[in-house]
Amino acid sequence: MPHPTLRIGRIAYLNVWPLFTLLAPVIAATPGVDCVSGHPSELNAALGRGEIDVAPASAFAYLANPEGFALLPDLSISAAAAPIQSVLLVSPVPVDELGEYLRRTGNTVLLSQASASSNALLQVLWRFHWKLPEAAWTMTAPGTGLATDRPFVEIGDTALSYYLDPPAKRHIIDLGEAWHAFTGLPFVFAAWIVREGLGRTRERVLSEVWRSLMDIKAGLAHRLEALVENGARPDWIGAAALADYLRGVSYDLGPDRQASLLLFGHHCRELGLLDAVPGLRWQAV
Repeated sequence: MPHPTLRIGRIAYLNVWPLFTLLAPVIAATPGVDCVSGHPSELNAALGRGEIDVAPASAFAYLANPEGFALLPDLSISAAAAPIQSVLLVSPVPVDELGEYLRRTGNTVLLSQASASSNALLQVLWRFHWKLPEAAWTMTAPGTGLATDRPFVEIGDTALSYYLDPPAKRHIIDLGEAWHAFTGLPFVFAAWIVREGLGRTRERVLSEVWRSLMDIKAGLAHRLEALVENGARPDWIGAAALADYLRGVSYDLGPDRQASLLLFGHHCRELGLLDAVPGLRWQAV
């Protein structure tokens, strides 16, 4: 009988680059582990279809569909505080001028096909923090917003490049920073979601991977500078800028982040994006 393979989803963005760079030797030395890359919405869908077993996938996806899934303890992709730099609203005008701008030009706002959490976060901030008029939300492919005159959500490495070098005549609104200003809490963009029914062999391998991730997380602050200097980072970002970005990313899921995730769920329910706010169920490791 073939050895069951634990299929791990990897977000194809720099926000998890340190984790997976340092996890690579563990994966190589552990029989029965495979990695599948994709943007968050692709990983959400793959989890739902049973094509992968565990992934740092959109936190909103867990809130919206918790049945059959659990969370790995103490792991997330969240803002250390604020800003996060790679989850943005890119707008032709500042936030305080958006209501008038949309009144004149049409009320369409573009959400990203790559993200569930960021799209819902924008809608929560729009209603409850900025108190802007109702918008017409439309999905668009990642990296296409600049070709329009619309405010749009951008996430991941493209968003980070916009944050570091803002496009002409566009205003960059960091959604992690906006959530922190609204709530005083760090926003949780992704949680490590586990598909139930893995069986004992894959659960045992998952526990080994989880322990490795916890060790990597605990020591990352001391290894970060060497990692960005010597690791295979993209050539469009320098070591200092990458290190600054990664210091703003947290991999914790402690009490403050759990509270933030549930508060986010509460606001999503108020908007009708969720029917109810589920409890947080944890994978045994």
